[in-house]
Amino acid sequence: MNPLPACIAPTASVRTSRRSNRSASGMACASTASSALTSATSAGLLACATLALVVACVSARAGTAEGYEAGRRGDYASALREFQPAAEGGDRDAQLALADMYLRGYGVTADPATAARWFRKAADQGDPRAQTNLGFLYEQGKGVARDFEEAAKWYRKAADQGEPTAQSNLSYMALIGRGVPQDDTQAAHWATLAAQQGLAVAQYRLGVFYTNGQGVERDDATALHWYKAAADQGDARAQSALGWVYSEGRGVPRDPAVALHWLQLSAAQGDPTAEHNLGMAELNGRGAPRDPASAERWIRKSAESGYAPAQVSLGLMYAAGDAVIADEKQAVDWYQKAAAQGNASGQNNLGWMLTNGLGIARDDAAALREFRLAARKGNAFAMDNIGWMAEEGRGQPVDATEAQRWYRLAEARGNAPARNHLALLYARGKGVTRDDVAAVGGFRAASAQGLAPARHNLGYMVANGLGGVPRADLAAGIALQNLAREASPPSPEELPTLDPSRLTPADRARSEQLLAAFKASPNVLAVLDSIAGPPGINSLVPATVGGNASSNGADGNTVAPPSATQR
Repeated sequence: MNPLPACIAPTASVRTSRRSNRSASGMACASTASSALTSATSAGLLACATLALVVACVSARAGTAEGYEAGRRGDYASALREFQPAAEGGDRDAQLALADMYLRGYGVTADPATAARWFRKAADQGDPRAQTNLGFLYEQGKGVARDFEEAAKWYRKAADQGEPTAQSNLSYMALIGRGVPQDDTQAAHWATLAAQQGLAVAQYRLGVFYTNGQGVERDDATALHWYKAAADQGDARAQSALGWVYSEGRGVPRDPAVALHWLQLSAAQGDPTAEHNLGMAELNGRGAPRDPASAERWIRKSAESGYAPAQVSLGLMYAAGDAVIADEKQAVDWYQKAAAQGNASGQNNLGWMLTNGLGIARDDAAALREFRLAARKGNAFAMDNIGWMAEEGRGQPVDATEAQRWYRLAEARGNAPARNHLALLYARGKGVTRDDVAAVGGFRAASAQGLAPARHNLGYMVANGLGGVPRADLAAGIALQNLAREASPPSPEELPTLDPSRLTPADRARSEQLLAAFKASPNVLAVLDSIAGPPGINSLVPATVGGNASSNGADGNTVAPPSATQR
């Protein structure tokens, strides 16, 4: 037994963070007892530092001090005999130690209700450690009826006295609206106070707030500061966040090697987000040579732990046969697991498999239900897929107006397939007045995002001099369509494929030169415009740099960002 901390073990998903060592008065407590833990006690406390870790100062009362000494020797029966009368006499340190013994079954049968009673006695005396622990019992419904408002009340009492764990817990409750009104500003306020006292879990959460601009102004440099502060304490989530920061170049230059380093540290601690992101880095050769076998192991480990983004990624790997043997049924299985957790990408991808009969019987009605679930969460791929189903009359009547509405919703979120689909409506005059200029604008915007079908369609417009293109250029059009074909074959829904036999020998050679130039340049449109000048129009909306250019309706994030809702 550790006779000093009154420590509540968190759930399995909670990571270890630095312990609070503040007493009720804010002074540092004596550490003699905490440095003399038995090996059995140490094992029991490994996961015990995040939610309600409080350290009691050695009491001047003889019975309490003797109880601590007995506990250090592992003599729990003697410790109980010493703590009991001292606790009944009102010694709040003894009350805390007694509550801890009953909570974890040291020397007695574990009895959370009795533990809660002793925590309440100390809490009623104003002890912030007991108030924090009592709040946690109410939040978890352990030894007392679950009551979020009561939990928040006790956290607030302790937080007002400067107890960092209570401040962190109150921050979390304000963030998700549990027991208190949802309020990002309050969540950031309490996280700041706890982070300034060195609590790693609060430092990590505060970093996320600055990354997202939740309750504070977005500030990537400040986010980086707090991530590093927590990561330096060994916090796995913060280490994972630093991997994301360096991978995305948020507040620092992109550095895949540094990103890989932090992800490896975090994944070694079993953080599922880091396991997934490390696997994706290895799969794509970011920071180190591509290693499909290692990538598959990390992503599978994360997926099997229940991490939904990893389940989506593993599904995508099975669908594409990347690092695993292609297996559409396995892809469906992993998408279903993610979808069951409410993951929008999983729902969208499951819908895509259902509407195409891939790995599962075709069911347009079920597919539409999955797409709508994902669209409600803001998934742009799902919005585009709903538009496509309305255009094609899949699972619902044909409705070009409804299709256009969904395409525009997805396009507003930077979705390249939706831009391509909307541009096709304009090119064909389907549900809208034909407008070649608008069509070329949409194809260009989606092409800038790397979408192969859009490049195919833009090639047709260029070859025929449509939509403000300065002049018809068959060689350039065929080069664009050949570039698109290398990424994915054209589908029947795209504009017609150009006939290479119409090229003269000189134009055929020029088309091959243009294809080589397109492949060598990161900016295909710049190469195209340098040939004949840009068209006299702008894209419908600015292209999203780095936007997901999947052309098959499936969605998958390559790197998952940090989340403030992790406890």
